[in-house]
Amino acid sequence: MRLQILVAAVALAAASPVSAAGTDCSADVLTAIRKQLSLKAFRVEFSQPTAEGEAHMRIDYMPPLRMLQTVTSPAMPGEQQTMLVENRAFAGSGGSFEELQPQFTQSIIAEVAEALARPSKLEGYECLGTVKYENQDLLGYRFEDRTHALKDPSKVIARTIYVDPATGLPAYNVIGPLADGAKPLREVKYSYPTDIEIVAPANAPVQKLR
Repeated sequence: MRLQILVAAVALAAASPVSAAGTDCSADVLTAIRKQLSLKAFRVEFSQPTAEGEAHMRIDYMPPLRMLQTVTSPAMPGEQQTMLVENRAFAGSGGSFEELQPQFTQSIIAEVAEALARPSKLEGYECLGTVKYENQDLLGYRFEDRTHALKDPSKVIARTIYVDPATGLPAYNVIGPLADGAKPLREVKYSYPTDIEIVAPANAPVQKLR
């Protein structure tokens, strides 16, 4: 799964001044992305509907090239996991892993490297100031995609990044229509457990091509 939304969901550094609502905060967002990616580890979680029911995804990252993705779904028997440890990738469930063939590993490496790449430039993020979200007072930053706004203003899609002002780290990244009452297309939650470790499984057999 590609996670291109990840690198945009970042925060204003705690030591930086809070910009006034309505002003451009792209530079603050860029600074915060670099702060998040400098951490030892962080976690991304979100859910999405499927034909069989809602699937939940949790992804632990340890920059620059360690990742553990865990997917649970009514359609699957238990947790399904994909792991990357530098130049080796694994897949499995229930704690049992197989090492993936090189052609699959290279694809995973490319996607993780893209997700954890430090951007050099961002544009279009507006300060919302302090806002209430999930019963928390958070700093809000919004980017609006107005591609279809002229034809139908209700179809404006926005990415809103909610930041914990105490840590300067992202708490939520919400993508969805700006229309009143519209449900988000995706809500990503961020957390920062201190016990994340991603270690290659010992003696994992190489996956056989079927």
